Amino acid sequence: MLCREVNKYQYRLQEVKSQSLCLDNELKYTERQLEKLKKTNVFNAVFPIWHEGHFGTINNYRLGRLPTFNVEWDEVNAAWGQTALCLYSLANCTGHIFHRYLVVPYGSASYILDGETKLPLFTNGGLRLFWDAKFDQGMVAFLDCLKQFLDFLEKKGNFRYPYKIDKSKIGDQKGFYSIKLHFNSEEQWTKSLKYMLTNLKWSLTFVVQHKLASS
Repeated sequence: MLCREVNKYQYRLQEVKSQSLCLDNELKYTERQLEKLKKTNVFNAVFPIWHEGHFGTINNYRLGRLPTFNVEWDEVNAAWGQTALCLYSLANCTGHIFHRYLVVPYGSASYILDGETKLPLFTNGGLRLFWDAKFDQGMVAFLDCLKQFLDFLEKKGNFRYPYKIDKSKIGDQKGFYSIKLHFNSEEQWTKSLKYMLTNLKWSLTFVVQHKLASS
């Protein structure tokens, strides 16, 4: 009778130990998953920046147009909206404040605020595009904001970006390309946008790594 009771409690003890081990393993697994989530590159997940041939892309939206690739203006506007939101979010995350301008992400109707003047980062194309310079002004203002942010990151640590920005142009030793559409070819405009997105991606990667290092 006593042996039977001892065996019963030994079995129960073994069962409890087994359950405890399972809970311990589950706890460790949960902790590992939590650490992974903490280190997840949220910005890369939300703002995947890549390239598709001659085009820079963000969230699979192509930014630019070519004579051989008739990208709809709706897609270009959506890409600009994502680009504006990305820079706005990065600046907000790092506490950077732009001089003169305000980046206003508003989907496919995003814009740059210069005082009380709205400079659009969108267009419907057509004839209006050729006589309304505000779209050009908006893109130049955005490029200025991006340069401000890149310079801000350079001061924070070991950060360099691949393409230099000089007012309305961006490029390297091989050549600079205007971000304006007026008096420009679609090929050069699209290349400047691809370079711009590349710089933005480099800044995004640096911000993520910097925050991981400090966490």
